[in-house]
Amino acid sequence: MFPSPLEGGPPGQDRAVLWRPPLAGVEVLHARFRRHVYARHAHEALTLALVDAGAAAFTCGGRDYLAPSGTAFMIRPGEPHTGSPATPAGYRYRVLYIEPRTLDELLGPPESADATSTRLPASGTLRDPRLVRSLARAHDALGSRASSLARESALLDVGQALAEHGAEHGSPVVEVPRVARIARDYLHAHPDADVSLKQLSQICGVGVHHLIRSFSAAMGMPPHAYQTQLRVWRARSLLFEGLQAAEVALRTGFYDQAHFTRVFKRYTGVTPGQFLPSASAAPASLATASRRTSSRLQKANRASQRGES
Repeated sequence: MFPSPLEGGPPGQDRAVLWRPPLAGVEVLHARFRRHVYARHAHEALTLALVDAGAAAFTCGGRDYLAPSGTAFMIRPGEPHTGSPATPAGYRYRVLYIEPRTLDELLGPPESADATSTRLPASGTLRDPRLVRSLARAHDALGSRASSLARESALLDVGQALAEHGAEHGSPVVEVPRVARIARDYLHAHPDADVSLKQLSQICGVGVHHLIRSFSAAMGMPPHAYQTQLRVWRARSLLFEGLQAAEVALRTGFYDQAHFTRVFKRYTGVTPGQFLPSASAAPASLATASRRTSSRLQKANRASQRGES
């Protein structure tokens, strides 16, 4: 069994664990950060986080956000963002990473052919008590040895709560310009290629400076940073398959294991050793901490509702 990242350890130490529950297209992160600062990055999956204590700060889409205890925040797939503690005390949070295909299933069928892009709210802080309660229940189920029916039902409820929020606060997805799209697609198709800026600009049919400006404006980071991110995404998948960190570093184009570990933690918040590649359930101690936190959130929500009535 693995120790809970939410409790214990030397004061001020960051603690985190990332695992895949037995549900397709879902990953779970539980973490306590007091010093860790995320590099600017994006995820292939939807990021849906619940802040249990302290406060997190992040930037996304050119805006700064604050997510205090008892609130949720969401980052759309592919949207660059940062993340850091908002105060010296840090924050504790739980995150669901939901892959696009699974997300579509959770949201249900769109009402019209062009509704897919508008079913999610814009990235940012979500002050939605219904969604917060739903996320807390989902983490209780995913962080324990709950039945498959209980886990799936809890996740479906998250999808319903997110769809309801998106119906009121939906925001369209911005189209990626042609030059940035060509470069992005090439990097996705050749994540391990040692391509130069000159070669990439020739593929796009523009000059180097044009490429960098267009790509950075559209993707939120220059081509070399985006390529590093793609390698981290691939490394994440290989670690979940159970490969050793040294082999993953070699396969994904990092200098050595030490370099790989440093970069990987800056982008993901965890080291390769903090993965649970084939866990069928979260550690029992972690589940216990999750239930206590969820109970406090539910009491706070009920008190808030009584105050509003």
